[in-house]
Amino acid sequence: MIVSNLTGQHLSNISRFFSDPRISSLNKDSADYRPLLSAWFALDYQFLGGAKPFTFQAENFLWFTAVLIVMFALFRLLPGVNSLAAGFATMVFGLHPVVADTVNYALQRGVLMASFGVIAGLLIFVYWPWLLPQTLPLKLKRVPQHGFDEYLRHNYQKLEARYLRLIHLPVGMYLWPVIPALLCDASTAVFAPILVVYVMLFETKQNLRHTIPAVVICAGYWIVQLVFTWRLHSSAPAPLVNYWFTEPWVVLRCLYRFLVPIHLSADTDLVAFAHFRDPLAIAGYVGLVVLVYVAVLAGRSEKWRTAAFGIWWFLIALAPDAIVPHRVVEADWRMFLPFVGLALVVARLVSVLIEVAIARTAAIEKPTESVPASIEGSKGPAVSEQQTAESAETGRLLMVSVAGAAVGLCLLALLGWATYERNTDWQSEAGLWQSTMQASPKSGRAVMYYGLTRQNFRDPLAPLNYMKTADALSPRDPLIEINFATAYARLGRKGEAESEFRRATKDGLSYSPAWSVYGQWLLNENRIDDAFAKATQAVALDAYDLAGRRVLMEVMGQKHQWEMLKQFAEETLRLFPNDPDGTRSELVAQTGIDNLNKAASTAVAQPTVDNYLKLSVLYYESGRYEDCIHAAQSALKINPDLGEAYANIASAYHTLGKLDETIVALEEEVRINPNLPSAKSNLQIELAVKAQQHKNAN
Repeated sequence: MIVSNLTGQHLSNISRFFSDPRISSLNKDSADYRPLLSAWFALDYQFLGGAKPFTFQAENFLWFTAVLIVMFALFRLLPGVNSLAAGFATMVFGLHPVVADTVNYALQRGVLMASFGVIAGLLIFVYWPWLLPQTLPLKLKRVPQHGFDEYLRHNYQKLEARYLRLIHLPVGMYLWPVIPALLCDASTAVFAPILVVYVMLFETKQNLRHTIPAVVICAGYWIVQLVFTWRLHSSAPAPLVNYWFTEPWVVLRCLYRFLVPIHLSADTDLVAFAHFRDPLAIAGYVGLVVLVYVAVLAGRSEKWRTAAFGIWWFLIALAPDAIVPHRVVEADWRMFLPFVGLALVVARLVSVLIEVAIARTAAIEKPTESVPASIEGSKGPAVSEQQTAESAETGRLLMVSVAGAAVGLCLLALLGWATYERNTDWQSEAGLWQSTMQASPKSGRAVMYYGLTRQNFRDPLAPLNYMKTADALSPRDPLIEINFATAYARLGRKGEAESEFRRATKDGLSYSPAWSVYGQWLLNENRIDDAFAKATQAVALDAYDLAGRRVLMEVMGQKHQWEMLKQFAEETLRLFPNDPDGTRSELVAQTGIDNLNKAASTAVAQPTVDNYLKLSVLYYESGRYEDCIHAAQSALKINPDLGEAYANIASAYHTLGKLDETIVALEEEVRINPNLPSAKSNLQIELAVKAQQHKNAN
């Protein structure tokens, strides 16, 4: 998508990234308002070697590393999470296969940036200013050794007052990473409710009043961008209420994916439930209520409050995609930020286990009270038995600790292996879609995309067979129908191809690619007028449909409509700078205009019959029919018995739909050239048309 979206490759579009969300994506339905991310992609494309996959994935990995760093720092600051538990939970998250799906998907860098913004913002809120030194972090020396020491001794109190005023300034430091992240992905808006929950559960020095700036900025931005982009998402595969019925079950599936990361899919085959009484929908409602109940109950216990915060984080981070409908009800990359909350639950659980182990160890190692020697001697066997029991308990505790560490390492190794296997699926497009077909056997688009990877193989029927299967799995999907038609066209089966193209335009009335790809095929079949009509509809639906624009420019060029072509090519280049077809069309149009102007100048400077006839033909080819008539009439002033001039006049009037004028011109042509069969035939046709019109009128 980064390679195909030409508008996202040029720095000249940076200002438009902030004013027009449509240019953020090649497809209209997937466009979102993420101006900073679009600008970042443009910078990468221009300065980091173009669309090299390694460049984009390497930068994704750097952002992922930054997420892990701030994630560990935040976990370590939260109550009840020790360093070992924070590190283990961070590694569980970092090695999780679902997380790998997001990192591998270059277009989802916005999710990484949003996650960094949310975690870093909360980290700053927790740390700044109360965990900073509340006194000036400079030491006074008893004996000044240089001028600065002397200055510090005389101005310490003044500097300390300034330092305290500085760190307590109401500048909203915690919002500094959040605001840029909002401009990369609107899901960053979940920061506000997550912050509110944190304050309610943990904060003692700040109250909900301190969260108002975050709530206003995040909620305001999310609503504004939603209104801004809603018009772009013209179609949804399922009604809104059905989408909402399904999302509680999706929440449970996400929880299951965290615990059992298998059967991962780049395109899910889960569809929206038909009604709210569906058994899986009911299971989703019950599961969601249980999760909320557990979060509320755990939040009342100081011991489990951090785990409650992790559950709330998980639920809140899933909310935006559950509220706003998408083409699919679930996607692996939507789980990235929610899984941070589940990792926090893991961190608290591990911390509790470590605390229990430490407490047991401390109880065992607690020294026995000293007793007199005479008594000690009389109770020697009892003391020996106690020491033996303590040694046995210590051994058991050591074994449990070693077993726990081994289980943790095995879990990390298992996650690492699963992530390695998942990464192998992403090494090729065929491998990715083959694994998706296995994980989501009912996904028509997965079968379609895999079929597209088989186009260059020896079996020419393989892509067509995959398209048939995809169409059966996902009927009335215009994208599948387009590729189905293309597969037929590649085999030369024109009738079946056109039937599928028509079905795509019927099922995707507002889906511009259905019309533009149909127009491309019609153009290849030399059905110019039909191609022009379909491409015009595509561009009317989406001005950024480049395929439709290219068809229109080709048709305008073939019809010598130079003025129209030039204007349309210039408009195309404003939308897609440096588009090769736009540049070529602009050059062709200008050449045609120059030739026409040159012919007009020549006719004025040298008013001969041949020059005026040539000019008349050029005007006709350019669609300037009135000018064609005037040029031919100028030739007739020089030679009134010029049959060719009357032929040009007749053609122009015929195209303009002026029947009477056409008949008059043809009669003059026949008068001058009575033995010209084409003139007589054309006149008879026009007279027959007029007679039919007269008959119909009576």
